[in-house]
Amino acid sequence: MDPAAACSRLPCRTPSRNRYTWLPRRAASRANSGAASENSFVAAESHPPQPRAKRIAALVYASLLADVALFFHKPLFSAAYLFPWDFRGVQLPMLTFLMDQLHQGHFPLWNPFSYCGYPVFANIEACFFQPLILAAAFIASRTSADSLPMLLEWAVVLQVWAAGIVAYHLFRNFGAGKIPAWTGAVMFQTGGYFASRAEHIGTMMAVAWMPLAWLAVVKLRQEFRPAWLAALAAALGMSVLGGAPAATFAVFASTAALAAVLILMRLARPRLLIGAACGCLLGLALAAVEFLPAAQLTEHSVARYRADWLGKGGGLHWESLVSLVSPDHYHIFEMSRFHGPGDPTFLYLYVSLAGLALAIYGLTQWRNRYAMSLGLIVLFGILFMLGEHTAIWRLIYPILPEKVRLGIHPEYTYGIVSLGLAGLAAIGLDSLRVANAARLAIGAVIAVDLFLVGSGRPMNCASVKDEPGVTSTAFEGSPELLNEVRRYANRDYPPTRIDAVDGGADWATSGPVIEVPTANGSSPMALEHIIQLRLFLHPGDRWGWYYPIENLDSPALDPMNVKYLIASQKAAERLRTLPRFRSVESLPLGLELFENLSVMPRFFLVNKVQRVTSDLEVRELVGRQLVSFRDTAVTSQPVTGLSAAAGGDAGVVQVIDYQADSLRLSVRTPQAAFLVLAESFYPGWRAWVDGAPVEIVRTDIAFRGLVVPAGAHEVAMRFQPAILPLSLAISLAAALLLCALAAWPLIRRPYPHGHSRLG
Repeated sequence: MDPAAACSRLPCRTPSRNRYTWLPRRAASRANSGAASENSFVAAESHPPQPRAKRIAALVYASLLADVALFFHKPLFSAAYLFPWDFRGVQLPMLTFLMDQLHQGHFPLWNPFSYCGYPVFANIEACFFQPLILAAAFIASRTSADSLPMLLEWAVVLQVWAAGIVAYHLFRNFGAGKIPAWTGAVMFQTGGYFASRAEHIGTMMAVAWMPLAWLAVVKLRQEFRPAWLAALAAALGMSVLGGAPAATFAVFASTAALAAVLILMRLARPRLLIGAACGCLLGLALAAVEFLPAAQLTEHSVARYRADWLGKGGGLHWESLVSLVSPDHYHIFEMSRFHGPGDPTFLYLYVSLAGLALAIYGLTQWRNRYAMSLGLIVLFGILFMLGEHTAIWRLIYPILPEKVRLGIHPEYTYGIVSLGLAGLAAIGLDSLRVANAARLAIGAVIAVDLFLVGSGRPMNCASVKDEPGVTSTAFEGSPELLNEVRRYANRDYPPTRIDAVDGGADWATSGPVIEVPTANGSSPMALEHIIQLRLFLHPGDRWGWYYPIENLDSPALDPMNVKYLIASQKAAERLRTLPRFRSVESLPLGLELFENLSVMPRFFLVNKVQRVTSDLEVRELVGRQLVSFRDTAVTSQPVTGLSAAAGGDAGVVQVIDYQADSLRLSVRTPQAAFLVLAESFYPGWRAWVDGAPVEIVRTDIAFRGLVVPAGAHEVAMRFQPAILPLSLAISLAAALLLCALAAWPLIRRPYPHGHSRLG
């Protein structure tokens, strides 16, 4: 297509036919010289890049890799360092379970170590379907389990590198030269956002696809191209697969905002919004394998009450803007001295002083409509990330649908500002009337500044020596502690559950790593019914996801099959006063191990069933001691097949086999009885008695139950969620469609003699 012809169809305020008249003269000349190759697939193939251009591109890509690898060099190249905090305490345990199951030849669906069982495949934070994360877990499963953290870190950093490469091309499309575009890419990949978000790798993997989404929108502004629509959908879909809904929402919102701004600045026609909307829908379809199970889990978890927890909406404090010029103003580099508002990781927006100055200078190029567009995007990003601390957000947030509010966490959206400032800096550096050598020196100074200020800081690096954490061989650096807890838990089959008194969050999250099951956990997508049961043990809100044991007299502890309690010395004094607990052993690190003498079996039979209308009614019946979980199953569904006069011995249950997502039991009962399994109830579990399918009933608020007829029988259960094959089919169909869109220009391109490629 003739670039001039393409330009003539776009509205422009200047009478000239040159669509780059609003750029600086040198940038306009460079943009016009490359317009034909950018706007025509035929021209691109007829005139392949020259060897010099290839060498420059290779140098740019290699230098960006060196920059990001050097920035994260400690966790990437040394096992003595890891990404900090939630990476080790939340995501690494789930991905360790993924690795272990892949080693056994299974794809993990159900995690038996947390919350009395949990549908881990549906937890979007686990990001099991993210290709590089899945590849890292698979490689570790075939090599060494100890290599998993480093492989995951490389998987994340490589995506940040890819983000830098695409950001470079994005800024080139804004009219910036090679050196300014490279400088902007360095600012984005090692500046504020990625430098501070290492503890939540999902947020990094989500925002890493933001530059490609923006680039696709910029390309689609000129004309509809199936390949760039496919690129937009792929970027948005991969952002979803990153596993951080809040950051993904920022990618989607900023993509739509960019399309709207380009239309506002008369750089695109309104139909661009249609293309952006189609890209969003195709992106969600591509990520359906993760998106749909997560949506189902949300309806059965405390995440549905997330809006209660968010209150007015959340957001960064205004004080966070100080870090643009003074990154350690609140002593976030030395946590013992930290005194700032909120989370320290949200107080680092630094993009270097020189980079910020260039971004401000780029904003002064008011004749450059791309600069003005980026300025509006940065303003949008600032208002978005500040959230409830702005009047606009306080006005808009309450009227949003509740399901939309669930996924919005404004504090995770400052990646929009980081990318916008990087683009403005590229335009600003390009506008400086200095030699390329000076531009390169400025870019190098910015890269060094970002490295010296941000690399190896607490928000992106943790020392294993200083913070031993939990591994498969030691708990907080103590192999003896872990071995003793395992020894007691493994006396039963399956291993009996443990819990903690007054804290002990690491025991709740590390079950998949240490392979010791617990009735607790720590996930914002915790199953609602399990949390309702744990509220017997600890006062709290319905949206809470981690509750240690505080009420030691609670009747809910026994049916959860919690046989051992781990307590601090202070909590141990309380436990010694209660006859239901017996001190077993003094553990390392000043901990005490107690046995719950009244613990109930994991699987048992009862003769009586009490039907209720709500969980609140269960709490009242149990609280007033009108019902005991020991001899009565409480359900909200009608149960048939039991005798009203049944009594006496209910029968015996023996475990034949217990796996992560299946189990087999041998049941003998003199009369029809109700089998209670202290395993979390969730859609997708199926049951058979002697091979005949039977219905599973939600029992005792959170567990599973079913009727077993008189006699000797074998009961089998397997987790077979119907939503997984459905969502996988949608993702595969979307992937095939995107491949077809990407290949469409090649299919349609004619050969010189009039023969099509297919012909």
